Amino acid sequence: MWKCPRCGRGFRKRNQQHSCAVYPVDKHFRGKEMIARPLYNRLTELIKKNIGPFRVESLPCCIHLVSNYTFAAVYALQKKIRIHFTTDHRINSRRIDKFSRMSANRYLYSIGIEDEKEMDEELISWLKQAYNLMRT
Repeated sequence: MWKCPRCGRGFRKRNQQHSCAVYPVDKHFRGKEMIARPLYNRLTELIKKNIGPFRVESLPCCIHLVSNYTFAAVYALQKKIRIHFTTDHRINSRRIDKFSRMSANRYLYSIGIEDEKEMDEELISWLKQAYNLMRT
């Protein structure tokens, strides 16, 4: 794993293009403390409990959840959070807001979460697949 000498973030590829900008997590939740923050907190608790350890890399665009690579990105919105994650296969679910095929065996998904009840076994299983996608 390559570490950027400026920001210390780790990447699988040497000289990976990225932003070294440091952005406090709390800034993502300014004016969104009532809904987005509790949803984010619950999501991270569930991931720690059901999937495994990870670190948070807060960027100006979003919050990355990182194991040995970024397995999910969280966007704080006014009345929900949006989660992006990647798998190696197509998921067919009405819960998926958007998806794009990134390569022959990579799909990027987007799902909005408005209530803790939506953080169910199905969502956790998708995030677990993303978490384990590049575990070697």
